[in-house]
Amino acid sequence: MDRIALLCTFVLIASSALAGEGLKDREADRLMQIIRDEIAREDCLWRESLAQLSSQTPDEQQKTAGLVAHVCSQKNREQIVQGATTEDLVRHEAAAYDQLWARERAIEIGRQICELKERGHR
Repeated sequence: MDRIALLCTFVLIASSALAGEGLKDREADRLMQIIRDEIAREDCLWRESLAQLSSQTPDEQQKTAGLVAHVCSQKNREQIVQGATTEDLVRHEAAAYDQLWARERAIEIGRQICELKERGHR
């Protein structure tokens, strides 16, 4: 959620700052699509984490989080490496870091789910 809030803040600041320079509709649409994609990924991470991680042990969660992140980040990964050649290491590294972030986010969501369950049983 922090990442989404940060993206929304960026959009508000960037749009007001660039409005004077005549931000093109195409650029604004692209920026809004990036935000929609991030919101969709966060929703997917929560949905899949609830379905997959909530009944697993912490060790199992580590393994499953990678799968959840892979499934939920497919669109982001494709956009990052779109048009990249095999020699374009920067894009492939960016995709790998994005995948790593999504995996860590899935693990954190799993922890939050476990904490919520523990609070509910008290």
